[in-house]
Amino acid sequence: MKKLTTLTIALASLGFASAVLAQDAQPNPSDLTETSTSAYFGLNNQGDLKGSISGDFHFDSGQTGMLTVEGTMDKEGKYSDSRMQYFHVFSTNNTTVPRAAVSIDLIDNAMFTSASVGGVAAINAGVKGLQLFPRLGALVGEYSDESVAMFKVDESAAAGVSAAFYAMYTLGEDGTYIGAWPEYNYLNGDIETSLLKSTIMIATPFSSDKTRWGQLRVDNTSGKMQSETHSIDIDDTVVWANYKFYF
Repeated sequence: MKKLTTLTIALASLGFASAVLAQDAQPNPSDLTETSTSAYFGLNNQGDLKGSISGDFHFDSGQTGMLTVEGTMDKEGKYSDSRMQYFHVFSTNNTTVPRAAVSIDLIDNAMFTSASVGGVAAINAGVKGLQLFPRLGALVGEYSDESVAMFKVDESAAAGVSAAFYAMYTLGEDGTYIGAWPEYNYLNGDIETSLLKSTIMIATPFSSDKTRWGQLRVDNTSGKMQSETHSIDIDDTVVWANYKFYF
């Protein structure tokens, strides 16, 4: 309940900020370094419901930032997981890497709570419609009481790395695009966790001004959690239908 209350307050605060910020141009959700004032809701094939809201900020230096808060409920209406991220984007004078960004991510779920500091670059691949975004980050985390009890360990703290490589390709003049990417997360401590999340998706605009989008994505998460006395394998596939809109 405390997590839900905190998340609700954060969403309400960010929603107010979103109301006073405006989009200057047509949004491009295929550009992962573009900041925006937006929100989305999603439902998956397991009955989970996800909501997210973002507010962006513009600085005199030409840099931009974005704060995002999201949370998920399971099919029974109970808290599942949440995330808060701050994303800061820098423009460069390099034609191959025109933009770079740093981010701070806080993630909470049933297995652990983690914080990550990472960087992502926008790469001009030289192919019309193709955008590439490699990401690398450092992780610190704390396993939940349930995980500590399950794996029969004493120490809950862990540290590790995260990495991803996003590929986005625009299909047509209306902005419809497809994307595919792997995301790898590794946490090492008394419990060792290695997770690979592979995603494919397609998104298309529902309005001519590109402020309303529909998205279909498939996520497969595979990996292992293990300690000296216990080990579990993870292999889960989820299909999400999302609706995103810009303010």
